[in-house]
Amino acid sequence: MSGVVSTTPAVARPATARPIPQHVGIIMDGNRRWARARGLDPVEGYREGARRLGEVCEWAEQAGLTALTLWGLSTDNLKRSDQELSGLLPLIGETIEELAALRRWPVNPIGDLMALPGHLRAAMERARDASHRAPGMTVNVAVAYDGRREIAHAVRQILCAGTIPPADADDPAGNWQHLIAEHLYTRNQPDPDLIIRTSGEQRLSGFLLWQTAASEFYFCDVPWPSFTRDEFDLALDSYASRHRRYGL
Repeated sequence: MSGVVSTTPAVARPATARPIPQHVGIIMDGNRRWARARGLDPVEGYREGARRLGEVCEWAEQAGLTALTLWGLSTDNLKRSDQELSGLLPLIGETIEELAALRRWPVNPIGDLMALPGHLRAAMERARDASHRAPGMTVNVAVAYDGRREIAHAVRQILCAGTIPPADADDPAGNWQHLIAEHLYTRNQPDPDLIIRTSGEQRLSGFLLWQTAASEFYFCDVPWPSFTRDEFDLALDSYASRHRRYGL
């Protein structure tokens, strides 16, 4: 797909004293609404939205992030019509492979990949293998993703391995929390400091349920295909202006 990503070398933004998130998650919402507002087929909204991926990776890298998680498709989205999915699923595979082909960022597919058609699962695995030695920030691409499934998957892995942690009298749940975190799709990565959702909806919809316990949230009305560098910077500015509190 032409124009998915830019090959312009990253240029770091000037260093400032403002807090910078290590990890940002983005719920890329509003592709279909963008298309409907223009009288276009829904897949054209996704196609335009795909063109933002490389750009937002550059913006995130220039801002100093170490990880970026982009939610492209939920498990519920797989229930959409065959007509829509026939255009959307190949587009996702093509986009992810093009992103990985730049060898600028390790592309890490996350989600219930076994729920995907074989051709898309294979494309995501090729993208992961082609980019795993890339030097930049980690780019998680969430496809067939559901936060409850992720937690259930982690617990199932722990139980299947028989690695039940010993109880700690001072913190009975602490060992379990650590063990579950080690089996999430984002293991060995910092939890997201900031979650951005586009297109006006103000809910998580199951995105990174475990990891967002202490995250900050930023909601904007702009649909994903119209998301710009200015909107991204506004989200970072909003994050920087907050005094983060852990707990109540």
